[in-house]
Amino acid sequence: METMPAYGARIHSVQRSLAVGAVLVAVPALLLGLDSYFAALFVLTAMPVTVPIFLQRSPESFNRACMIVGLALVVWGVLGVFLGMFLYLPSALLLVLAALADPRRRPVAARVMGGAGGLVMAGVVVASALWCWHFYISPSLATPHTFRAVTDPGGAQFDGGIGDAQERLRKFGATSVTGTETDEISYLEVRFADDLSEPQRAELKEQIAVLPGVSRVELCSVRDCG
Repeated sequence: METMPAYGARIHSVQRSLAVGAVLVAVPALLLGLDSYFAALFVLTAMPVTVPIFLQRSPESFNRACMIVGLALVVWGVLGVFLGMFLYLPSALLLVLAALADPRRRPVAARVMGGAGGLVMAGVVVASALWCWHFYISPSLATPHTFRAVTDPGGAQFDGGIGDAQERLRKFGATSVTGTETDEISYLEVRFADDLSEPQRAELKEQIAVLPGVSRVELCSVRDCG
């Protein structure tokens, strides 16, 4: 009777790939979390994901670590959904799959789990690419259609309201004027139509610069001003 390969001293390459994939798909979640108020929480959540890859010489410890960390991340992802912890659910799923995807013990199931893990990783890559394109690449490539004017806090244009400035600048191509003021900085955002010619844009910029309290006028990227 032919015996199955011994449950050897190292994990199978399929399991290793899924565990490494769990770490890789946690990177986009971590990067997004670093810009939030819960950056430390995102870092602490990501750290356990790396534990199984240091246990490759002990299949039993590897499987146990994958299952414990994976299931814990599932629970944490649900409980911390409003903190953004759900972003680690793909890593959790990959770790659970890694614990069960040993072809030497479950040949058919391992193929299914390996394929499912590949789909999860591909989905995360596509979602990350779309996110980067929508929020970073596309706005950076788009032509700006807003001037941002830095002003003195409490300047005259705020005392009299935005309406006067908007009526004045509308004659030179402005479509809307909004203002923001804090204790440290204040500025006007003046939007104009995309088809406004370069000479008209230059004239509009000059008119913004002569408003009371304006110290600097510059184009504002689509990413920053929409």
